Amino acid sequence: MIPEPSTLELTRCASCHLRFLPNDGPCPRCGSRDCTIYAASSMGRVLAATELQYPASGWHAPHPLALVELEDAVRVLAIEEGSLPEVGTLVRVRRDGALYRARAPTPE
Repeated sequence: MIPEPSTLELTRCASCHLRFLPNDGPCPRCGSRDCTIYAASSMGRVLAATELQYPASGWHAPHPLALVELEDAVRVLAIEEGSLPEVGTLVRVRRDGALYRARAPTPE
């Protein structure tokens, strides 16, 4: 079994100190290009969750999604890999190409 990553790459703007998901453009708040990528905890709490019964073509139904606030106060919309979590549930987020996926951490 492959261990789940304990960190996730985030970006921090040196000008306004905003933290956000990595992207190819400038800081979404101030427009600065003086941004650095850093490793942050991949743990977060579910703020909201829903299941799409009629997702876009190519996705299975139901399609569970969770809005997760990471420990660094960055919010990410992730595909839930387990059962639909309740608000407040602790989950681990991982990047899968251009997507983010969440699941409750496995007991150690």
